[in-house]
Amino acid sequence: MLTNRRSTLMVPNGRPATYQPGATGASQNMSSLKPENEPHCASPSLLTSTTPTLPGYRIVRVLGASYGSTVYTIKDTKSLLKTLVLGSEVKNLTHMMYNARDQAVERMTRDCMSRGANAIIAVTFEEKELLGFVQVSVSGTAVYVERERLSEKENPFSPE
Repeated sequence: MLTNRRSTLMVPNGRPATYQPGATGASQNMSSLKPENEPHCASPSLLTSTTPTLPGYRIVRVLGASYGSTVYTIKDTKSLLKTLVLGSEVKNLTHMMYNARDQAVERMTRDCMSRGANAIIAVTFEEKELLGFVQVSVSGTAVYVERERLSEKENPFSPE
């Protein structure tokens, strides 16, 4: 049977379980090796909306449909089964889904920007699971928009 020799070695005192050259023992601890405490979304670099319009903007040009997708594998089946028995959240899977969604949105954003768009409207997300793989797809309409000019009466922030 083949084994990874590094995994069978004992870890010296003062060093984390996964050693990274250049990092000191004081600055790198076990909590820094864990995924972030809470998942988060990375915001795209242009305007996006799930609605067919953007309030306060006028659509000048429709540049077509734009897509982005990614496929991740679920490899941590041991913790998945453990959390199914206990009935708690699968944090690794949650982080993976957020990362997959962000990567799909980033791919769609790059596609839109290459077409000359400055906004994406009617954004939809779709997530599928098949044989241990998770596919995240996102689609939307690439558009070029301009800000509408508000008159004094339409401005909700003007003093009355």
